[in-house]
Amino acid sequence: MRLYPDKIGPKQKIIGEYRMKFIIRTLTVALLLTMIAASSAVFAQKPPKAPDYSIAMIKVNAFDEAAGELSDANPEGGEVKSFFNDLSTSLFVWVAIQGEAGSFEPGRMVSVTVWEGKKIKMTRRNVQIGLIGEKGIYLVPVYVYGSLCDDVKITATITGQKTKSSKTVKIPFLCGE
Repeated sequence: MRLYPDKIGPKQKIIGEYRMKFIIRTLTVALLLTMIAASSAVFAQKPPKAPDYSIAMIKVNAFDEAAGELSDANPEGGEVKSFFNDLSTSLFVWVAIQGEAGSFEPGRMVSVTVWEGKKIKMTRRNVQIGLIGEKGIYLVPVYVYGSLCDDVKITATITGQKTKSSKTVKIPFLCGE
């Protein structure tokens, strides 16, 4: 018995034509859907960029390692706390980034540099700024290990946007007799 007989009856001919039309229709619909999906991806617009971020504040808390206590080193509207022979004091720094709530821009980074006198104590470079919270703030934490014996200057800078934003805070430290 041959797989494809030479003589096909009228019933088999109708069934064969129906199958062929079904296959052609299915392929046409699949091709049409593929073209629509490809064209929508090509013409899709990128969402507009979020407005530039800024550094709202740098908050510094002094951590007394001997007592296990945190204290405000630079209170808002108050006098900056100074430290003399506080060899067990480290700093917990919060850099507050302000931006449009719910926004995220890849490539927007913050760098934090901590100077002790004229020497760089530590640098935290190119930290990707994450999703800005509901209140329009994103916090970048930095921990500066003590002991500190010279004035500490903390500078935070945002890069990866049109306008550069930078802020500096100084905390007086001194060691001696």
